[in-house]
Amino acid sequence: MASVAPVEEAPPPPVAPSRAAANALPVGTLDPQLFMAACCGDNNLLKELLRLDEGRVVVQVEPPLAPSSGAAASGSLHHQLLQLDAVTGNEGDSLLHVVAARGSGDGGRRFLDCAKTIYRGNNGLLAARNNKGDTPLHRAAAAGSAGMVSCLVALKTAEAEVAGGDMTAVKEFLRMRNNCGETALHQAVRAASKACIDELLLVDPSLATTVPLEGEEGASPFYLAFSLGEVNIARHLFDENNGQLSYSGPDGQNVLHAAVSRGQALPTLLEWLKDLTVDVQQGSVPLVSHLAQKRDKQTGSTPLHLAASLEGWPCVGILSKWFPNVWPRPKPAVALLLDANTCAAAYQPDAEGLYPIHVAALADSLDAVRVILERCPDCATLRDARGRTFLHVAVEAEAYRVVEYACRRMHKELPPVILNMQDNNGDTALHRAVHVGNLPVFNCLIRNRRVHLNIPNKDALTPYDLSWVRIPSSFYYDMNPRGLIQLSLQFVGAPCGGSRPDLLSLNHNPKIDNDRLSAHLTNAAHMLGLVSVLVAAVTFASAFTLPGGYYQTGSDKAGAPLLAGSYAFDAFILSDTLAFICSCMATFSLIFVGVPAMDISLRYWYFQLSALLLRSSGRSLVVAFALGLYLVLAPIARATATAVCVIIFTCSLYGNSEAWQMLRVADAARARLGTRMHVAWTLGLTFYNVFGIVFLNFWSFVIIFGLPAAIRKVVHAK
Repeated sequence: MASVAPVEEAPPPPVAPSRAAANALPVGTLDPQLFMAACCGDNNLLKELLRLDEGRVVVQVEPPLAPSSGAAASGSLHHQLLQLDAVTGNEGDSLLHVVAARGSGDGGRRFLDCAKTIYRGNNGLLAARNNKGDTPLHRAAAAGSAGMVSCLVALKTAEAEVAGGDMTAVKEFLRMRNNCGETALHQAVRAASKACIDELLLVDPSLATTVPLEGEEGASPFYLAFSLGEVNIARHLFDENNGQLSYSGPDGQNVLHAAVSRGQALPTLLEWLKDLTVDVQQGSVPLVSHLAQKRDKQTGSTPLHLAASLEGWPCVGILSKWFPNVWPRPKPAVALLLDANTCAAAYQPDAEGLYPIHVAALADSLDAVRVILERCPDCATLRDARGRTFLHVAVEAEAYRVVEYACRRMHKELPPVILNMQDNNGDTALHRAVHVGNLPVFNCLIRNRRVHLNIPNKDALTPYDLSWVRIPSSFYYDMNPRGLIQLSLQFVGAPCGGSRPDLLSLNHNPKIDNDRLSAHLTNAAHMLGLVSVLVAAVTFASAFTLPGGYYQTGSDKAGAPLLAGSYAFDAFILSDTLAFICSCMATFSLIFVGVPAMDISLRYWYFQLSALLLRSSGRSLVVAFALGLYLVLAPIARATATAVCVIIFTCSLYGNSEAWQMLRVADAARARLGTRMHVAWTLGLTFYNVFGIVFLNFWSFVIIFGLPAAIRKVVHAK
């Protein structure tokens, strides 16, 4: 008997939503007509829509449809209940929020009437919050509408009087905070509305002294005024409360933190607070000193830390430096804070153990460092959590101005021990300079004879030992700053430590990774190969497009260059030839560099050779370009041709920075050694290095300009 598979029933077709369902507003969303009436301040329309005796209004949002067979016999229509507690879709504002935010301006009276109408319909909207936690009072204060603020406060006051006359509810209403921890007074400060501030303080004079509860965010209105740069509003708050304010800010900051970054605001604030005191456990202390020692919760920074850091911004005060009569530079914030009897703040570290002088050194703020050392000289010996002085920090931050000031300009004021103090690892400032590898900072230290060269750290490494282990064991350019630092220490006779060199290399120099070195050589060969091929192509083409052209057919010298025989032409031919030959040889050498089958040491030798050849080919190409222009321009504009040659030859010296670096090393050695014997030895060694480097880089110039002159001299003698 054959079985029959059950037949599955087809799902019912989807039913399209009706027009009424498609256009229906989300539950609790404010009806557009009510929203429009509130935005326009149309009190009559609000009264018409809000049938207050019924508590709601029924508005037909869709024309009636023909009743279906299953519909109720009564033929009920589709309606939408527009309730007073409905809110806008985006911000969650109630009707009272909408009206309160628009109560300023010439039509303010209309919105006041609307607010009273809405309040009569639902007095609970007075304390309603939107998505940001704002009440209608927040919105009115943010709009700067003193009349609306007064109206809302009056409604709440009347409500409290009806309930028994307890004004506590009114104060709680004024102190309601939004999601940012701000009251209506904060919004009035943001709007810079003194009238709103007066209306709020008239009801609750201590409103400006309230602080957020534990776990709440927010700052005091006084702090907010300074952070916004509203000094006039801050002064108004200060006068209205006779200085009895909350000075707190977010994350443990206070008003001094805000005023530090506001230029002229800090001296103004210090002038206001100079005579105020505050009671603490130790007794009554000046308010400025108390605030200056308060640390924030994130970094533990005091206002002095912040001031020391901000004064290190790049180009700060540059207009005042150039145009002091137009933009007079204000007194530095660090000096203002220290002058206000807050020197104790200079001895207070932050969460990382950094004192203000360390922060100033990190920011390369020379003015801040100078002021702190002048007011509090003992700060020079302060150590951070890692045992570093401000000089250690300045060296690690490569703050050249601070290091130069400490080593040269302030050598008489600073005790010698500062220059040689050791951190927790036993490193002096010179150790850190060698470790960082910044040559200008290192030169500042090495030139000072009071900087000791023989102090070992905890690893038994002197600065010279450290300079040796900091240089990579392979694939390294000798004239890099670290190489010059090691050479400088050799010049001045820096001693080695007590460690064996073989153990130093084993313990501190990483083992050579041949695979990684091979990849570096291959990548470098690709880059240099592109340049060498380009130079070869250019010089090959220029050999057959000589300047001046050729003799035409029919002449005894047909096909010969017109300018042949002159000294400049001979030099041009030699420079073009040398550029082509050197670039070709560099290309061939780079082929060997990129072959992984060859030994690493051989590939590295070919790489160095190709780099030298490529530099010579580039310089020869520049000379060929200059001589070609000279040959073309000299017959008609000799002055222009000469100027072009001078400019090009001067620019060709750019690639010979090694000689300049060697001269800087020799000058640093001269400044430290000083005696004639040592100077003579240093200059002799420098002469050998400088001129050896110059010859290696400019040997092609000797051939280009010397060989044609020698040939002409020999021919002339014959």
